[in-house]
Amino acid sequence: MRRYLASVIVLAGLCGASAQAADLPSPDLPTKKEVVAPVLPSSWHYEITGYGWGTDLSGEAGVGPFPSSPFFINFLKLLQHFQGGLMTSFVARNDNFIAGIDVILSRIGFGQNFRDPTSALFGDHANLTLTQGIFTAFGGIRIPVGPPNLQLYGTGGVRYFYSRTALDLSFPVSGFPSAGFAITKNWADPVAGLAAHYIINDKWFVNFLADMGGLSESATGQVLGSFGYNWTPAFSTTLGYRAMYTYFRDQSGPLHDYRYQSWMYGPFAGAKYSF
Repeated sequence: MRRYLASVIVLAGLCGASAQAADLPSPDLPTKKEVVAPVLPSSWHYEITGYGWGTDLSGEAGVGPFPSSPFFINFLKLLQHFQGGLMTSFVARNDNFIAGIDVILSRIGFGQNFRDPTSALFGDHANLTLTQGIFTAFGGIRIPVGPPNLQLYGTGGVRYFYSRTALDLSFPVSGFPSAGFAITKNWADPVAGLAAHYIINDKWFVNFLADMGGLSESATGQVLGSFGYNWTPAFSTTLGYRAMYTYFRDQSGPLHDYRYQSWMYGPFAGAKYSF
């Protein structure tokens, strides 16, 4: 009887060991691999900004056979003759890419008496209306440098200029087509530069933008820096400084030589909505 019980116990142990062994993965069979979720592209964030730019304007301009004349108009003077305008930008960005467009439209008008005896317009009175549009479109890719809270992008794009100058003279002057005429010019320059967004904390941030470019008889460049504050996750305001350079020459127009060079510079303030 004892031998019988011992045999049963041994047999039960062998069966249990066989069952446990059956539960273990066989080295001859492939094991299941953990499923890794694919890495999804980062989500896009969109920003619409309306801003005001308190710019001074300086440079020189000339047409036809007349020498180029320097000019300087401060912001308060421009504001007195301001007749309308629009300044806005739209930017889309994610962790890898950025794209955007910036629009500046303005119109100013004023009258002037020419008192310089050396000028061909000496003694005349002119009413001048200047309509200008500057449109910048750009795209870029992120440069993986710096801390995680810095988004730095290399950018490339195009800046398009539209300028219409209407001049009404009290009496005709030799060398001008008539006592009243308008000159319309438009051109585009390729630009390349950098754009940066630095997050200080959940409320404060810094923006920086710089670019430059041009062709054989035109050139442009700008630099912009600002501090911003997030009032809510969707609404923020910015305050900064911006400067823009423009050069253009056209020797094929009706006046045979149109020359324009300017600096626009001054503080700006903006309100941004993000979604």
